[in-house]
Amino acid sequence: MIFLQLGCFFFAFVVYKLAYDRRGAPLPPGPRGLPVLGNALQVPTAFSWLKFTEWAKTYGDVIHVSALQCSFIILSSREAITDLLEKRGAIYSDRPIIPMAGELAGSAKHTPLMQYGDRHKEGRKLILGMINVRNAPMLHAIQEAKAAQLVSRLAQDPSNFSRHIRWLVASVVLQITHGLIIDSCDDPHLRTVQEGMDEFSRMTAPGAYLVDSLPFLMHIPEWIPGAGFKKEAREHEERDTKIMEELWNLVKEQVAQGTALPSFAAELIQKNPDPSSDEEDMYSRNAIAFFSAGSDTTVSVINSFLIIVAQHPEIQRRAQSEIDQVVGHARLPKLSDRKDLPYLNAVLKEAHRINPVGPLSLPHKVRQDDNYRGYRIPAGATVLGNTWAIMHDPALYPDPHKVHPERYLTPNEGGEKINPDPRDFAFGYGRRVCPGQMLAEGTFFIAAAAILSVFSVSDAVSLDGAEINYEGGGIISHPCPFRCNITPSRRRRGTSNCISLTCTQWLILSILRCI
Repeated sequence: MIFLQLGCFFFAFVVYKLAYDRRGAPLPPGPRGLPVLGNALQVPTAFSWLKFTEWAKTYGDVIHVSALQCSFIILSSREAITDLLEKRGAIYSDRPIIPMAGELAGSAKHTPLMQYGDRHKEGRKLILGMINVRNAPMLHAIQEAKAAQLVSRLAQDPSNFSRHIRWLVASVVLQITHGLIIDSCDDPHLRTVQEGMDEFSRMTAPGAYLVDSLPFLMHIPEWIPGAGFKKEAREHEERDTKIMEELWNLVKEQVAQGTALPSFAAELIQKNPDPSSDEEDMYSRNAIAFFSAGSDTTVSVINSFLIIVAQHPEIQRRAQSEIDQVVGHARLPKLSDRKDLPYLNAVLKEAHRINPVGPLSLPHKVRQDDNYRGYRIPAGATVLGNTWAIMHDPALYPDPHKVHPERYLTPNEGGEKINPDPRDFAFGYGRRVCPGQMLAEGTFFIAAAAILSVFSVSDAVSLDGAEINYEGGGIISHPCPFRCNITPSRRRRGTSNCISLTCTQWLILSILRCI
């Protein structure tokens, strides 16, 4: 018994000593944990951002939690995130090791989860070489044509709106990245890529795999009983690599035959027809990264938008009236109309804010010891931006749980302060901000504008008729399956002609680009 007591005392003493550096600077405050285990049993496996927000009210906007002596710093205010992830981005831009999804399943080889360094910078440079203002006309043409097809599909089969939205996002991305024309969600390429994304989301759920808490398990042989997670990870990486190489080789063949549509992959192949194996690996990984980084998030925010306009008919009517005044009744909206639709843009901002797709930013890792407000941020600590807390901070967004698009519009005569744009927080922070933001935002806008220009949305409820809840077990929060009524509006006429014209224009544009 005496040895057990001495052992407990020793562990408690180690944890206490780890809370101070040699200069005596303490770690940020946080909830009291257990020896060795720390706060591992206190952090929920779902909706952890809500628990972090609750703790922030007690301990402040910079808190420290630990798990098995690994440090986690949670930032729950705009000020703290700006000071550390933005202003000190040089040392806060690394990614921590994520044993299951990152190291074993291979996702750490892709730019979003890659360690900060030259290869990561090159990956971002490649992506931004495609997603930029210079290429906006080509990107917009694809997005507008797909939105017109979305309207047609919704008119024919409104009950499967969720499937049509998933098709829209996937077809936009895969045409831009690989020049693929995806006709349905049953396309084998799309199905394989989506299955990989579903697996990745499941792998990143907190507490799903013991190896994420005990990284040394990465090194045990696959044949040992209990090591089935290693086989699972290996098979995931093999499937991921196979579809990545299949899509890349398909584009290579099309380029060689002169039949490739304009795309990210085709442009890289044409610019560098004889790449090294390392270059080709980087090219093919960044081509597929477009889909993995942005598809589920864009689908989620479009679904959130549908819920908002269905549950707030007064918001829907005002947005539709604005579209009618700007666009008229003879055509569908275009991305060039966006600057003239301030109220619709405000509604989209609320869709980003009220139930953020990424309630916690992807984790950062601090590269060296740092000091902030007298607290020590230890090298190697995982740093999380609590985006949900910021977007529900009443100091930034008064009455934060209310859907209120007017909060982003020009101040009224009473001088009401404009709330900050939630997109400043929705796409990550510092040197890790999402390079595909322009593409995601464009697809979101054109889908929302096209739907409201033709349809009315109502009666959004969960499949069992109850209130719609959100899932929060992985890195992406999205609405649980729901149903709603999407019916043609009497406000617009000649929609079918408009759809045919838009698709025809896109077809002509594609042919001209291939000549």
